[in-house]
Amino acid sequence: MNAKILMLLSNAFDPDPRVHQEAVSLAQNGYDVQLLCWDREGKAVPSETVDGMKVERIVVRSTHGRGSGQIPFLLAFWLKAFARARSRSFDIVHCHDFDTLPLGYALSALKRKKLVYDAHESYVDMLENIPAPLKTAILHSENFFLKRTHLLITVGEVLRQSLAERGAPNTCVVGNWKDPARFRFAPELLSREKSRLRIENGNLVVSFIANLGPERQIPQLIDAASKTPGCVLVIGGDGPCGAMAEDAARKHPNIRYLGRVNPSRVPLYTALSDVVFYGFDPGNTNARFSAPNKLFEALASGKAVITGNFGEIGRIVREERCGIVLRDYTVDEIRNALLTLQSGALGESKRRSMEAGAARYSWSKANETLLTQYRNLGDL
Repeated sequence: MNAKILMLLSNAFDPDPRVHQEAVSLAQNGYDVQLLCWDREGKAVPSETVDGMKVERIVVRSTHGRGSGQIPFLLAFWLKAFARARSRSFDIVHCHDFDTLPLGYALSALKRKKLVYDAHESYVDMLENIPAPLKTAILHSENFFLKRTHLLITVGEVLRQSLAERGAPNTCVVGNWKDPARFRFAPELLSREKSRLRIENGNLVVSFIANLGPERQIPQLIDAASKTPGCVLVIGGDGPCGAMAEDAARKHPNIRYLGRVNPSRVPLYTALSDVVFYGFDPGNTNARFSAPNKLFEALASGKAVITGNFGEIGRIVREERCGIVLRDYTVDEIRNALLTLQSGALGESKRRSMEAGAARYSWSKANETLLTQYRNLGDL
């Protein structure tokens, strides 16, 4: 009989790229995968099958970014999810991020099943605008649960080491690495899409498609690109800076704003780019762990990367020499990076990026680790 996995997720899975990639891999390798998700808007279908996985959503109406005000809504989700899951049959509970870990621990203890904690980031360092005593309580709670996990999965080596030092007994890295084949498109398709976006041959195409939060350095990127002849900036996503990007696209002939982009379209827009930009706040305490999807999308597609001097993304770009690590996110610094790539550094950066994406940071390697660790759970 195939082992049954119950995955817990605090978003509506529309889909979450990391969760989707892991779940599909496990389903394709003989596991029976169920996802139990928190739908905060009540707009998604209550249940469906996605790529061989059963997805069920629990509606507790709320929004993201509530800070400590989220606690009663999170508790309501836990209670509803626990009530729905307790009568189910499963062998492994796989918790995505800390906000599902207490729920997963309760279910694994009740059923005496294996507990997997998938830390997408340093959760306590991600929290902003919450009282210090609450952050301390979350830190101590996470330490308690870390010691009781059967397997901890995380996105990068720096975060893995940190969580192991805090008590996780069995740890591994399953990076947000990608399958290069998903980023290969026929030249005719890329040409049609560039034509639709009014991108001329010879333009340096820079893309950033993600949540457009204030930490993403969008104003400086827009300013720098607008002042760089021969450069076209493609921005996709929504968030606080979405209106700014939309306004910039109206004002500047070399800026395109796509709005919210379906995740299935991200590989195409990455493939038609020359450069992938990644902006973040280097002062954020979570920055030191940063190993984002954008980096590995760029490597899978063989694109140059422009980013800041922080986290695993900064280290990988420096070591692989696949782009430019900025000293800071000033307009002049970003513009100088664009000009450097335009003046001849682009080809070598793209070549080294593609090599790294195929040889060291491909999903096949991460997938091998994931499956090996899952098989080992049966021996614990």
